Amino acid sequence: MGVVLVLAATLPMFAQVFHYMNELPPTYYMSKAWPFITLPLSIYGIARLDLPGRNIFLIFLAYALGFTPMISVIQLGNDFFDAMTTTVKAWPVSYYFALSALLAMLAPAPKAVRAVMIGYGWGTFALMILLFLVVPTSWYGTKPEDGKLLIYEIERGYRVYMPMFFGMILVFYLARCAVMKPNLLRLIAVPTAFVIMLVIYKQRMAIGGAVLVTAYAMLVSLPAQLRRIAIGAALIAACAGLAAGAYKFGLFSGGAADQVQESLGGSLTVRQNSLSLAAGFLGDSALRWSFGVGAATRFGTVSMRDIIGDNNFFIADLGWPGVVFEYGIAGAILLAAIHVWGFIIALKAARVTGDPLVMALSDYVLYLLITSAVYPLIFVPGELGVVLAVAVYLQRAHERTEAMARPGVRTSPRVGRAHPVVSRGAVSGGPARNAPVR
Repeated sequence: MGVVLVLAATLPMFAQVFHYMNELPPTYYMSKAWPFITLPLSIYGIARLDLPGRNIFLIFLAYALGFTPMISVIQLGNDFFDAMTTTVKAWPVSYYFALSALLAMLAPAPKAVRAVMIGYGWGTFALMILLFLVVPTSWYGTKPEDGKLLIYEIERGYRVYMPMFFGMILVFYLARCAVMKPNLLRLIAVPTAFVIMLVIYKQRMAIGGAVLVTAYAMLVSLPAQLRRIAIGAALIAACAGLAAGAYKFGLFSGGAADQVQESLGGSLTVRQNSLSLAAGFLGDSALRWSFGVGAATRFGTVSMRDIIGDNNFFIADLGWPGVVFEYGIAGAILLAAIHVWGFIIALKAARVTGDPLVMALSDYVLYLLITSAVYPLIFVPGELGVVLAVAVYLQRAHERTEAMARPGVRTSPRVGRAHPVVSRGAVSGGPARNAPVR
């Protein structure tokens, strides 16, 4: 029971659930400090655990935490303290090591890990519905500095901008289970979750990315023959959807661009303005394009808006161009590499275990990559760390269970890998009883 409570208390922090929710100051500041609180665990995970992809993660951490701050000193005029403060958003990359270390120490049963993660998924949707139904409209804000949970916008109206890490994993998990273990409730739950998100959450890119990943998850979970039929039906539906979308946006008539822009509201205009300002600041400098210019903290002596000279400059709205602006093309390649490598790691774990939860975790990395066109991956890297740490842990727990079922095999408690047991007969040169076949 104690292990489950520790997991329940720490997983939201590792997943950065409260990282941008300034409405709750205790958890907000705890989330900001979490990389440093868990630094001993990160060091242990780096030094003692044989984790896949360790080197590429360490290279990115060295680049983001060491090289980029020094670039910001040169390019933006930051002092040393302000430059190091800007690294706060990159530190959660270390959660891959920290959470892996915590899981190795706690050694929770896989069903306990599953219960906590899926439980938080159900809790996410329940709380979102409750807030939308109960909270008075006077609590909604129109500016991000007023709060990011309850938002009112002219284009989308009242909405609850819920942290959806666990909620999305639940959706992908239900989608996998609905195909692998057909159940009426699961089949109903998946579209119901999307209706709830459309009505309450209203984050267009996030919902669109989740639809694509859910379709992919259900498709690849089908038997081969049904999969071919489903692919054909999906292609027909996609063509029909594109035609309907083109008609709605007026692509068959004049003024198509104006209608698209109007349908997206003011967010497109803000992104266009920020992109133009970022490209202008980078200019024709090969050094800036290659290694970026770093960032400035709003708590420093000079903010990014002061440097750019425009109050409507939002680096968080630019997706990959924003990453290039801050970290350069070299940093963007490294950031993409840890996510692509992370997808491969999680996908391998899913194939080894056959566990719908691990499959959902690999789906979530794909979801991150799809939505990175709008949401920069560097703003929530802790999500990738949680996904990989849990996926690798569940894979090794599965391998330990399989190994224990075979005679002549023991497991290493440090890394959870199986090793053949050599009997006394084998050491002395005689025949080894139950020796594994090579």
